[in-house]
Amino acid sequence: MSAPKNYLTRLAGEEQRTHKRRLTNAAGTIYYLRRGVRGFTSQPCRMVNISESGCLVAVPLPGQAADHLYLVLDGMPIKISCAAVARSDTALHLRFTTDMPTELVNKIARRKFAPRRHANDP
Repeated sequence: MSAPKNYLTRLAGEEQRTHKRRLTNAAGTIYYLRRGVRGFTSQPCRMVNISESGCLVAVPLPGQAADHLYLVLDGMPIKISCAAVARSDTALHLRFTTDMPTELVNKIARRKFAPRRHANDP
């Protein structure tokens, strides 16, 4: 049995973040099991922000993604196990299965917007 919560704790809610979100612009892919059929399917994604416990990724079809998925960022040789905790029209709010080390989160967060070079630029 837990102790009664005071009014300040009740106002904050149960889903209060414990880690600071960092803005990023990391490209990647989400992989998940197909519904009703064996095998995996994927969608390209762009990570918008990240913390040690989760991230926000923009995807073309968030409604088609499964509740459990793997996130693979371009240029990084790891698969990150995630659970979708919320969805919007254009994004998935993901919680990592295990918290990521702060050093890795900072490395991913350093991927900021960079101007695209065109073929005819000097």
